[in-house]
Parts: sequence; C-alpha cells; structure tokens
Amino acid sequence: MPDSSDTQIHDALVAYTGAEPPLSFTYDEVLAGGRRARRRRRLAVAGAAAVVAAVAAGGASFALPLRSADPAPAPYTVAGPAWSTLDAARSCEAAGAEPTSPLVEPTTVVNEKNGYPIRIPAEPADHAAARISCYLAEVVPPLLPEVTYHRSSSTPSDIMPLQAYPGRVFDPARPADTTPPFITADAVIVDDQGAGEVGFGASPAYESAADAAANCTAPCTVRQGPDGETVTVLDTSAASGYHHVEVHVYRGDTITTASASNGVTPAMPPGEAIGSDQLEPTRHGLPLSVEQLMELAGAPELDLFP
Repeated sequence: MPDSSDTQIHDALVAYTGAEPPLSFTYDEVLAGGRRARRRRRLAVAGAAAVVAAVAAGGASFALPLRSADPAPAPYTVAGPAWSTLDAARSCEAAGAEPTSPLVEPTTVVNEKNGYPIRIPAEPADHAAARISCYLAEVVPPLLPEVTYHRSSSTPSDIMPLQAYPGRVFDPARPADTTPPFITADAVIVDDQGAGEVGFGASPAYESAADAAANCTAPCTVRQGPDGETVTVLDTSAASGYHHVEVHVYRGDTITTASASNGVTPAMPPGEAIGSDQLEPTRHGLPLSVEQLMELAGAPELDLFP
C-alpha cells in the first residue's frame, strides 16, 4: 500500500494543477500520467519568470536562504556539463534590441474548460525569453552563492541552465492546441548542501485570481503580495523527504511562477510518468525560501504585457 504522504503529494498536485499549464518543471513528469488518464490532454510545462526592466530599475535584493546545521545528504553526482557562472550577455543584448521576429497579432482565446478569456501577448516568444534570461542571470546567482549549475532533465540540450525558452508558442492556426503560450526556465543547482532544482516561468492568465484562490486547498495556501496581488503557495512533501514548493502570482493578465525542490528530477523516457517513490531528497533544504520565491515571482516587471 502506498504511503499516505506519497498519495497526498500526487493527489494534491493533480487536483491543483488539473486546470491549466502544469505549474512547475519539476512536477511536469509526475503529473503527466494522471493528467492523461483524467483528461487525455497534452503534457505541458510552466514556471515563473521576470522581465529585464527589473534589472534596469536596479534589480532586487533578497535575504540568503538559511543554512541548516544538520549534515547535508551524501554527495549527488549530476551528469552532463556544469557552469560556475551564468553568461547572459547575448540574451541581454537581444532583450535590449527591437524584436527580430514579427509581433503577434493581438487576440484572445477562450479557455474551453472554464470560459476564461486568455490574452495572447504580442511580444514574440523569443524576445520575451531573452528578457527573462537576462533578468534571471542578474537576480538569481546572488541568492545562490558558490553553486554550480546544471541542466535539468527536461531542459533541451541547446539551452543553458536558467536560460528561458518558449515552452509553447501560440499558433493562430491552432489556437486551442497552443494556448496558453508560456516561457520557462530551470536549473539543477549543486553546492555544499547537495543538489536541488529551481524553476521559473510566465504565462498569460488562464483563470482568474479569484478562482485560483477558491481552488487553493491544503497543501495550497493563499497569500497576498506587496501590491495586493493574489499569491498561491503549493507546499508538498513525500514520505522520502522530497520537498517541493511552488509560488504562483496573479497580476492582471499574467501568471508568474517560481519553484524550488530539495531533489533532482530523474530523466524519464518520453511519455512515462514519474512516481512519487522515484523522488528522493538530494539536498538539505530548499535552494530558495518561500519568501524569495514570492519576491522573484511577484515583481511587477514580470508582466507579459508591458
């Protein structure tokens, strides 16, 4: 019989993310099997992100996460290349230039599940991804001193850690299949506390803040951002000790997210779901605190409709 906490982490995530884009790169694979069985719908990913205007305005300041006095888990070896620094010069240059791709014609697509009108950003997806990459490279490394960065298992091989990329691009010829579009970024981080994951993303709103708050039940909690925006915090743990926190900020027509976990999502064959028994802690504590995630995801500069 499965452990009750494993059942809770799976059921809570399926229930909470059953409406629209899965909210974190980490639980994309976990939810895939259950979502296919329930809705026979496509797999998607999302997280939280920000715009480079925040950097131009002076960036942001955050307290460093608390370090536990307990010993860290045994060293965890992450396969593939590692980066000690993040070079976002090309992304920042692209973000500061005019888009080279054509603007998207302004349009709205109705969410067929809840009737919510989803605005499609006019900014080309590659330009938005460049802005987000530039921002993340500026504000995240100071919060994670002395770490090395690795690609997450879901990251394409031509994408660097924390480099944002379009997870889905709107196609006016297939609006139902390509809405909502989203930008995502993630990384495995390794330091003296072990290995964990962080993820960020942005999507046009696919539900109202009021509906999100109404559907937020344990282990989800509703909080309020500094400007009165609705914030939902999904905090889940497995019996193994695996811990995952995901923050979602509802600001007008944009939903931004930020997530952190104390484990590394294993690579799985395409279409195969990850079971909760495959999620193990590989780090002592989360790489980023809930407060840091809220501040990263809650900046007004994260708007996809500048």
